[in-house]
Amino acid sequence: MHNFRVTKIAALAVMFLACLAPAAHAAGMRDLAPADEYFGQLKMSVLGIRNELSALERRATSGDRNVAAMSGKLAFVDDAMRDWRAHYPRDNWLPRYQAQRARVAALIAYDASSAGAPRFAPAASAAIQILGTIRH
Repeated sequence: MHNFRVTKIAALAVMFLACLAPAAHAAGMRDLAPADEYFGQLKMSVLGIRNELSALERRATSGDRNVAAMSGKLAFVDDAMRDWRAHYPRDNWLPRYQAQRARVAALIAYDASSAGAPRFAPAASAAIQILGTIRH
């Protein structure tokens, strides 16, 4: 009889917690930027930001030497990410994109210094340091 009562109480507790879980999940969903919301001057979506970062990373790793163009596109991505962060500071996709952005900036800086234009490297290094101080 005692085991039945303990089992019944445990089952009720699990059911109660299961009812609270969707409410906790819903609160977390408000922290995420919707895919159809646009950020920055270019009105980039979260997926657009991801695609642009991936394209820049591919260009930089494939040896593209057009540092000015890549730096300009990266500046627009930075603008969109700042706007995104201002509206959704607890979005759990931000840290991943910030890390990818830092990788891209480092690749562009590396390419610039190897192409004989080291003036871009300090700017990219400063941006990476700033991103490293942002709290996730």
